[in-house]
Amino acid sequence: MILSLLLALAQSQTPPPRAGEASTLDTTPPQAPAAGPATAPEVLNGVYLIVNEEVITLAEFYRELRRRGQSVTNEEERRKVVAESHTDFVRTRLMTQAGRDLGFDAARVDSLVADDLKGFIEDSGSASAFGEQLKAADLDAESLRQQRRDFYFREFWLRSIDGRDPGVSGRPYVDRFVRPGRMLYQYRRQPVEQLFPSTIQLQAILVTAAQAGSAQKALDLAKALRERALGGEDFGALAETYSADGESRRQKGLLPKSELSRAREAFPDFAGFIDGAAVGAVSEPTSLRVEGELVGFILMRVAEVERRDGAEFTDREVQRLLRDRDLKALGELRRDLGVNDLYRAAYIWPPEARAPRPKGSKADGDGKSAPAQSPAGS
Repeated sequence: MILSLLLALAQSQTPPPRAGEASTLDTTPPQAPAAGPATAPEVLNGVYLIVNEEVITLAEFYRELRRRGQSVTNEEERRKVVAESHTDFVRTRLMTQAGRDLGFDAARVDSLVADDLKGFIEDSGSASAFGEQLKAADLDAESLRQQRRDFYFREFWLRSIDGRDPGVSGRPYVDRFVRPGRMLYQYRRQPVEQLFPSTIQLQAILVTAAQAGSAQKALDLAKALRERALGGEDFGALAETYSADGESRRQKGLLPKSELSRAREAFPDFAGFIDGAAVGAVSEPTSLRVEGELVGFILMRVAEVERRDGAEFTDREVQRLLRDRDLKALGELRRDLGVNDLYRAAYIWPPEARAPRPKGSKADGDGKSAPAQSPAGS
């Protein structure tokens, strides 16, 4: 799952908190008195936030930070992580609650979650191995189930609010229409290379030190696999057999197609290889480190590259791409407007936990500020 996680960070549809949205809320946990009787109580937990009727404790918030891989080793890092994560944390809770309020069938959600858990266990190789992964992530099975339920409720709300799905709230149609004149305007106002950036699809094999027995053995195996791939063996078949990343292994090593710029961001150590590689090229084994510790080595192969040198508006594929591009921008705008509405209607305690009003924006009806809206059509 390591490779998938890295690429997902660069392709996430949910944007990170904008600059200036960090809350001014002081979330420093209460400290025990510096002096006093030995029996003085020590505060171990407390209420971090209330979002509508949901109470979030400090322990829950820090557990979520650990789940996201955000480690804290000192007070300065702690304050920085809290400031960067707070607005996103509130936004996520509001969207999850809104998804539950739509009234989707809970049995359907539980079925989707059960399918996910089954896939996770298959990726891990066994139920016991999956249990060890949960333990390392400071999770138990029920906590993971709840996280996946929350994910689906957020996704249902997003699909309903941006018009991809009718939802259960009474919307009579899927509202995602782009006028032909709008597409022609977009075609004329920007260079083709900006409208249609080059894309790439990569295949990957992760060989871990734990899998091979040592870092040197992992490197030797990665080099041998590269030679076999260059010698004509199917890279996908090699990935199915040898890759330690379960999720990509099921896809024969294929990672999601992405823009070249996003692929470089996701895999900075492969930026030079990505820029100059042709279809079929296989990289040298490159080390993967997590928090400075060597995990293993990655092999990359270019499965597909698409570069568009020219495009006529009369081309149906060009119009499809223009439409998809506009629908993405429209969906992002609707999502931001929907989140604004959630903020306006929400009870959030303490009051300063609301996102500060961006420069140039207007306060909502109750005098509280709401997140900034993204520019239309951008």
